Amino acid sequence: MKTIIILLLSIIQLPCIIEGWISYFLNCIVKMLSSIMFFTAIVSLIWWPLDMLCALLWAGCEYIKQKCLSHNLKFSDALVLYTHLFPTV
Repeated sequence: MKTIIILLLSIIQLPCIIEGWISYFLNCIVKMLSSIMFFTAIVSLIWWPLDMLCALLWAGCEYIKQKCLSHNLKFSDALVLYTHLFPTV
């Protein structure tokens, strides 16, 4: 039963990782364009809530997976793990 739960949570995490990489590349493009045209930075503000929802969803799934494996992981530590999946801009 634990294996099925962990597999389902991992499948849920996959779109969050894909969205995170799309967001990373979008932010790189916006950063480059905003040096030329400042109003393009608004795109980052529109995309930000989706980033936060995906981060919370991924961290929640990771927290539950670690609890199923009897590891002591705090939710804040799961959020840090999510941020370590991507390079910094």
